[in-house]
Amino acid sequence: MKILLFPFSLLYGIITFVRNRLYDWKWISSVQYGDIFVIGVGNITVGGTGKTPFVEYLVRLLSRSYRVAVLSRGYKRATKGFRFADDHSTPGEVGDEPYQIKRKFPNIVVAVDADRVEGIANIRRACPDIQVVLLDDAFQYRRIRPNLSVILADYNRPLYRDGMLPGGRLREWACFARRADVMVVTKSPAGISAVEQQDIAGRYARISPRELLFATIGYGGLLPVFPSCKPLPANDLKQYDVLLVTGIANPKPFEAYMRQCAASVQTVTFPDHYAFSAKGIKNMTDRWNTILSTNKILITTEKDAVRLQQAAIPDIMARCSYYVPIEIDFIGDGKKNFEQILMSSSG
Repeated sequence: MKILLFPFSLLYGIITFVRNRLYDWKWISSVQYGDIFVIGVGNITVGGTGKTPFVEYLVRLLSRSYRVAVLSRGYKRATKGFRFADDHSTPGEVGDEPYQIKRKFPNIVVAVDADRVEGIANIRRACPDIQVVLLDDAFQYRRIRPNLSVILADYNRPLYRDGMLPGGRLREWACFARRADVMVVTKSPAGISAVEQQDIAGRYARISPRELLFATIGYGGLLPVFPSCKPLPANDLKQYDVLLVTGIANPKPFEAYMRQCAASVQTVTFPDHYAFSAKGIKNMTDRWNTILSTNKILITTEKDAVRLQQAAIPDIMARCSYYVPIEIDFIGDGKKNFEQILMSSSG
């Protein structure tokens, strides 16, 4: 299949190469802001690399001292143009990730706009005290030159083993990763050795930016999806048979984690950003009914939970539905090194 798709991958690669060079040579202009600090977070692959947990890490870090705004395009939302996320927004109006971020950090500004230049202008008009703007999923958005550019790469899907779309997963040639200021290899094993880190760093040497850091996923305790659920300590999971429902790009690490924690796990997997339909709910319900245990619960991801809350699932499942929040955990001195990079780039 890759051989058949190679001509299309080559054509796509040529188009993205020319586009990037036009920006690099300044034949197409970019905006860089001097009076606000803009951080771009993104990747060069399709599929999840942990952008939302990383943006949330930045929010926690920076909102202690600065007035922070998050600007996203609002992927797969049903609306168009610029829109602020507020207490009354839905995932369909602003997108899953902006909805999740606003719910977790109600005191920061969260907005969506496919035109990020116009989005920043609208944020500044409405909120002139904004000091930091976090651009979510913006590595390919060349119209803005961030003050700090962060690229994320999945440990399980290294860029140096991938190819261009549609034969591979790359949205641009891996060599363009070097325009970032720092690369974070996300979803790394918590116990990754220094030797393996050095080996990966060597493989990325031709394409990686100045700094290469490693991070893993930290899983939090179970939280209820619906108000009817009772809190459930994570250490009780060994007593439960789990129906694991996911609609994310790469559910395998989460599945592996849950299999370590629960008595048994059955999975229902949907496409990324799946909007739970009647057919999907029936699929979940049918699988739920095949679990004969009386000690069973439904577990989903934090991103899926915000969409599941909008769906009409049977009450017997709603009372037993939980999600697992996640955070970025840097490995070794990664957190200290990243914060030093952040401070030096901000002047």
